[in-house]
Amino acid sequence: MNRIKELRTKKGITQAELAKKIGVQGAAISKYENEQLQISNEVLKSLALIFEVSIDYILYLTDDPTPVRDVNQDLYDEQDASKELEALMADEPLRTEFQDYDEWSEEEKRNLLNFIKGQKALKKINEKK
Repeated sequence: MNRIKELRTKKGITQAELAKKIGVQGAAISKYENEQLQISNEVLKSLALIFEVSIDYILYLTDDPTPVRDVNQDLYDEQDASKELEALMADEPLRTEFQDYDEWSEEEKRNLLNFIKGQKALKKINEKK
């Protein structure tokens, strides 16, 4: 079975609905699914976004449907983590405990943030008991 058809049926989308979503003629989807029409890069990108899979998965270059990480999203997440950690470090006792914090790598800062979050979660769990 063609991956596009497989993904489309899993999502419960008709050929006409998919065609409308990606901006092609309805007959094009049938031709893509029957490998009678070459898929443009733009259509491949659209399909990958709609089905939340990698282009490699659509093209049978991998059996892993997981899309490649969005580097831009990683940067946003990192900035959010930095802001969150900065807010936590405004707490004087915490700042005193980690005096050299400003010299740490981004990975060390993320690890610290995850540790602090974990400690807070444990504290909440223990308070409920």
